[in-house]
Amino acid sequence: MKLLAIIEDTIREGIARKTIIGFFILSTLFLLIGIIAAISIDTESMFQAQQIPDEQGKMITVEMTKLIQSGIVGTINFFAIIISVFATASIIPHTVEKGAIDLLLSKPVSRLTYLTGKSIGAVLIVLANVAYFVIGMWLILSIKTGSWEPGILVSILTITYSFAVLYTVLLLIGVTSGSTPLSIITVYVYLFLINPIIEAREIIAQATKNDTVKYVLDGLYYILPKPGELRDIAVNVIFSRPIDWEPVFTSLAFGAALFALSAYIFQKKDF
Repeated sequence: MKLLAIIEDTIREGIARKTIIGFFILSTLFLLIGIIAAISIDTESMFQAQQIPDEQGKMITVEMTKLIQSGIVGTINFFAIIISVFATASIIPHTVEKGAIDLLLSKPVSRLTYLTGKSIGAVLIVLANVAYFVIGMWLILSIKTGSWEPGILVSILTITYSFAVLYTVLLLIGVTSGSTPLSIITVYVYLFLINPIIEAREIIAQATKNDTVKYVLDGLYYILPKPGELRDIAVNVIFSRPIDWEPVFTSLAFGAALFALSAYIFQKKDF
């Protein structure tokens, strides 16, 4: 019950700080753009003008739907994580502020419970907004094309999972420094600089022809989270391709290690 109360409090905090409302407004804006685009494009007339038979037209529509879904997944995966990090980075720093932390520690609740509740609350905020947008886009696309391909719905899980792993970085920085800007910058540096280098590790290794560079990049690849490859899981589901589960487990190991470290520091820290 105590954990649920902290989760609820975190969500209420998100509403009070306009986090959830801002998410909702932005998602709704893009959904409206999607509706306008769907209304503007007349695929049936296009097929009729090109004298494409109905059966062939249905097959083309299915493939076209899958391509559009994969494009949406790639776009929303990037922007959803960027916005989610920005929107939730302040939760832990606000928690450890003088006054707030004193009130928190005066209650008969363990520090681990607080940290767990705050983390789950942040992830649920992101899950709700990602689900709202992805389901909305799926309905718009499916109604427009008549092809109810469900693959894109998997991206709700992959995006939320990617965020949950990256949130452990926000957690660690928030607990140790109490700085929201530093938390955001750290994750953005990883997403915009370090992760692209790791994803291009094979190209870089071939270009440098340096074994040390190769070993270092390979080591970082297996240690650090992989939001790009987690995104590819949803794309592979859309096209019915085999799924590589390694990024799921290695990212989980990274997130679990950082959460455990954050919990240890939070319990030992003298506020």
